[in-house]
Amino acid sequence: MHDLLGDAADVPVLVTLLRISDAVLRSDYFDEVLEVVAEQALLAVGAASLAISRWDGDTGKLRTLINVGALADHEERWPTDEFYKPSQDPSVAELVIGGRTYLHCVDDPACPPESRRLLESLGKECELGVPIVYGDAMWGEIWASGADGRRFDHGDAQLLQAIAAHTAVAIGRSEMLNKVSSYAFEDPLTGMANRRAVDRCFERLDWDSCSPVALMCDLDGFKQVNDTRGHQAGDDLLRLVARVLNDTASTFDDALAARLGGDEFCVLLADATLDEAQRFANHATRAFAEVATHGVTMSWGAAAAGVDLRTGGALLQAADAALIEAKRHGSAHYSAVARSEDLPGVSRRRTTGGPRRSAAEDLCQEVVDVLADNPGLPAMEALEVLAVQLQWAANTCAYALSILTEDGRAVVTPRKMDIVVDKWSGLAILTDLGVDGGDLADYPASAAAIENESAFVAAHEIPGTHPSELELLDTLNYRAVLIVGVHGPNARYLAEFYSNVGPDDLVAIAPVVQILAAYCVRGR
Repeated sequence: MHDLLGDAADVPVLVTLLRISDAVLRSDYFDEVLEVVAEQALLAVGAASLAISRWDGDTGKLRTLINVGALADHEERWPTDEFYKPSQDPSVAELVIGGRTYLHCVDDPACPPESRRLLESLGKECELGVPIVYGDAMWGEIWASGADGRRFDHGDAQLLQAIAAHTAVAIGRSEMLNKVSSYAFEDPLTGMANRRAVDRCFERLDWDSCSPVALMCDLDGFKQVNDTRGHQAGDDLLRLVARVLNDTASTFDDALAARLGGDEFCVLLADATLDEAQRFANHATRAFAEVATHGVTMSWGAAAAGVDLRTGGALLQAADAALIEAKRHGSAHYSAVARSEDLPGVSRRRTTGGPRRSAAEDLCQEVVDVLADNPGLPAMEALEVLAVQLQWAANTCAYALSILTEDGRAVVTPRKMDIVVDKWSGLAILTDLGVDGGDLADYPASAAAIENESAFVAAHEIPGTHPSELELLDTLNYRAVLIVGVHGPNARYLAEFYSNVGPDDLVAIAPVVQILAAYCVRGR
């Protein structure tokens, strides 16, 4: 038993309180203070285990923040969902309502049945609970258990009360500082994490033992909401996005969602794969589509840590490049294909207003405008501009851009893209088409297109289509393909544009595509 009135017995108490005070001064975060208080209190009273819980008057529950010492199998050091209702235990209710300390032992005939059941479930023999009062308000409880014959007494209760009284101010102060400090890591508009919080998360990652994945997300059509409905509507939309991303992040292990600024958001998965990143994007996109009312959609880019992506900045930059790639192909697209040679300035343009034009007129105008905005674009990149714009003009959903080898016998395919719409989320996923070129002897129609600088459409519905082209369509699971051969000053190219809605649109627009392909390669 500790006699707090005796000078000699005060020494261990003072040492405990000094250690707690020192921890408060040295610690930057509330959790660190909480951990030191719990560990020091455990040692001071010689307990088997000890817990600190926070009282929430709004919900009428005690939430356990930390457990230390010898824990039962179902207990966690930092529990996330350990709650107690004082109404289920009269002793706890008296502590919360009246600030009354309680002490019970299983071998005491007067031990309340609620306490006996709890102690037996934990494999303990004795319990001691004291209130933590901060100012005039009930803050929570320190609860200690004894085992192996350990029995608490009145002196132990006084010691734990002294610790609780001394640490109430420390806990309250550090909790307040933690809240103030959190503002530096919080986006003021949405309340979610900000860029600084993401950077801190990156700093704490063990890059040697985990595989972080970053997703970048922004909104398609957000500017129109601001322009037509006002900035308040835009702010409300951003808060809605924040709620969707935070809710989705709560269902993934070690996920952090953040707003980087404007309508740009980021999600960090501390240890994941690109498949899990795509699953996150699908879930968030679907959840957003169910609540959004302005016709706004989400586009995504993802990148995973690798040999050349070993810092937070590099990972975010790669994810941003993937996002740019996704948005080049239209709204509500997802890409984990980030190529270093992608040029951020090459973006999709859509004309609004003015007289209605045909698909061919639209295609010509868009390609000419984009290339005018990006003078000096290499031939392969210019052809990809045509491929991206053709998706809107003729409902194509994949492309392969190849170059003839020096011996003229084969083609290699440096640019290729397959776009598959996920029916559940509505997100268009950019993936590799899986075409790596081939020997022209196997594809005589394509060889002729390159030789003659001509174009043709292959499909089962078109008589005379060569069997090799039909076999390729069946392999790739597409219904039609427009194939264009084009001659450049120093090379010859083969452009393939695939459709899964049949050949009619491709046949109608093929002459225009042939002219534009020549313009991309040599006409600027």
